[in-house]
Amino acid sequence: MILPPEIVYEVLTYQFQDLMSNDHPNNPEKFHSNLRIFLRSNLTVNKTFYHVCKVLIYRYLNFTSARGFYKLLETLRQSPELVRYVQVADFEELTSIGLGRTGEMNKSIKNLTNETLWEFLWLTRGSLREFLASEHIQGDLDERIINFLLKPGTILSVVDFCGSSHDKFTETFTGAVNKLYRDGQPIDYNYQITSLGLNDCTTIASSTLGKLLATLPELQKLDLGHTSIDDRTIINSLPHLKGLTHLSLSMCSQLTPRGVLEFFSYHPAVTDVDNSTTLQWLNVQVHPHSSSWSDVQLMFLLKRLCRYGHNKTLQYLNIGGLPLHLTEDLSVTKTMYYWQCQDTLHFIKLNFPHLKSLSIKDNNVPVPRLVSFLSPLQSEEIAEQRLKFLNVVNNAYINRWSIQDPTILVHSKSLCAIELSFDPWQQIEASNSRHEINCRLIDNTTLLQDPSKSQPVTWKCYIGSVYGRRHWLYKTDEYLNRGDIDTLGYLTNYDSQGNKIIDIFKQPDFLKFAQTKIMLGCGIVRQSSARRNLTYRDLNAPISQFFDKNRTIARRPNTPPIRIPVRPPGEWRLIDNENPLQEGEVHGGNLLNDNTLHSPDTSDAPPNSRIGLFWDRSMSNLSQSMQAYESDLQYLNDPELQRRRSQLSLFRGNFIADKDSLGGPQHRLASASFHTDSSIRDTTICDGNEAPNMTMAYRQHLEVSAEYTVFGCIERGMYRYYSLKT
Repeated sequence: MILPPEIVYEVLTYQFQDLMSNDHPNNPEKFHSNLRIFLRSNLTVNKTFYHVCKVLIYRYLNFTSARGFYKLLETLRQSPELVRYVQVADFEELTSIGLGRTGEMNKSIKNLTNETLWEFLWLTRGSLREFLASEHIQGDLDERIINFLLKPGTILSVVDFCGSSHDKFTETFTGAVNKLYRDGQPIDYNYQITSLGLNDCTTIASSTLGKLLATLPELQKLDLGHTSIDDRTIINSLPHLKGLTHLSLSMCSQLTPRGVLEFFSYHPAVTDVDNSTTLQWLNVQVHPHSSSWSDVQLMFLLKRLCRYGHNKTLQYLNIGGLPLHLTEDLSVTKTMYYWQCQDTLHFIKLNFPHLKSLSIKDNNVPVPRLVSFLSPLQSEEIAEQRLKFLNVVNNAYINRWSIQDPTILVHSKSLCAIELSFDPWQQIEASNSRHEINCRLIDNTTLLQDPSKSQPVTWKCYIGSVYGRRHWLYKTDEYLNRGDIDTLGYLTNYDSQGNKIIDIFKQPDFLKFAQTKIMLGCGIVRQSSARRNLTYRDLNAPISQFFDKNRTIARRPNTPPIRIPVRPPGEWRLIDNENPLQEGEVHGGNLLNDNTLHSPDTSDAPPNSRIGLFWDRSMSNLSQSMQAYESDLQYLNDPELQRRRSQLSLFRGNFIADKDSLGGPQHRLASASFHTDSSIRDTTICDGNEAPNMTMAYRQHLEVSAEYTVFGCIERGMYRYYSLKT
């Protein structure tokens, strides 16, 4: 039996994802070892397997050495047909020092220079989607390369310069940005780039950042953490980003509380009710010893987020270093946009129902207040809290003595990890040889606790030695956060015939909630199409780019870059303002196409009528976002669509939509096509006893797929080191 290429692609994608995430214990050779295992298993099965393997292998190029980059460049020179598969160039793990050679010696070898890097970019200009740079190659990024990455004309959607802060790079970067302007005005706007990372680029001037941001009106993810951006730039130079979902302003020493509050109060990127989306990921962490923030200003910021609907979509919130207002008065008053109360933690608990990761680092919060915050609310009007990660580092109340009482760990069913300071973490780590603490969850619905009916849980110590000594306690489970990775991960098993058994040991899943840097790209393998569609603005199924309907290799041209602004869903309508809609009439006027748009027929109009063109957003226009060469058959056979069909049949009506008990502006989605996983993201999965046909593994697979849209995944390179370092 010959399997369809769509099925083969999905099966090999899952296998490739498992193997490439099999990195515990972590070592530099793990990536290439897993790659060899995948190729030996699938490359020689048949032509379909061979072609799918090429698609998966060449899509994500991870460069760990200059020699490896040059060998890949030679391969692309000799086999130009492979260029169309290259979509991601990751230089995060590249190092120029090794094997006894110095940086100067490597420069003379000329494996990775500005010339070879330019040749690579020019070869892959029609297919490259992500360029992930770091400080390791900042000396090889000349003005021509940076200008090529930032100017319009390519399909590059993700650009990251994380950690590049050398003076030479700053001078080159400034010159490249200046080339985007003529006579003080942008030559053209880049509507293709949706994700920009400048984390830890400390030496780039704020004026240069403002000039660059003004040319990128379609940004969705913007990482300005630890940069020199100031109040004037963020308020006046940042364009109206209608699709902004991820924003990081952490550790920006030039930003003042007044500037940040003015931005969240008046800037249209976060206040316009007609924006396509609201914020899902926000980091405003500050240094507590140099910050001038007060608890009143923090409460005002949280109320601004509620006022414009961001509290209904935020899943990550980092307010580390900002002072909290704690009080015993927990009285609540319902207002138009939020539940009003004086206590900061209680305000977050009431008004941010979808929050999964919260950092309140550098705040001294008593243990009873944390217990009250983590305990579920006994209210039908307010949605139940779903918090999974809590950062309480540098909390004086959580010390080596108080942590021995696991009260803080037993009141929340959803909490899966907590970050602590070293002293309390070490107390648990040294308490027994397994480095864990066992306890039972408390049932908050009754005063009488029956230990025999309480769910036992195990919390285990985890340390990120390569991330700057961060210390976590995580709740072990069978699927995502295993408790045996420290023991079984170092063992090698063989079968009775002497063949090596490949066991998959992944890093704990909770690490994605602990990141402090935005994951900009889609990772080695996409886990859902929603993130890919939003980031790349490409609605074709990944396999449809490489296979035709008759299972032959596709020869279509590359996707053209986006040259015009992406319009919101809708159609043009010709409406007479003198004749308003009658009661009960849904739409007025005539629906116009592109032909009638240029020559509307107004011969029958009254002499003094005021006829005008209006963009009707109630009419969803899918034709402007769908690719012309994608047929209905290809769309209906999309594996993501088929998976969602099976999902609906498995649930059998057991999805419960979230209830919004408060009023407020409702932000419209940009397009139904760009939110293919909205049914997962905007719904709550019922308990297992209400959905007996759904296995726990499948439930968690759907949950991880929905979280991937917001948090991405912690894989390797920068997304593990820079996101998790202190």
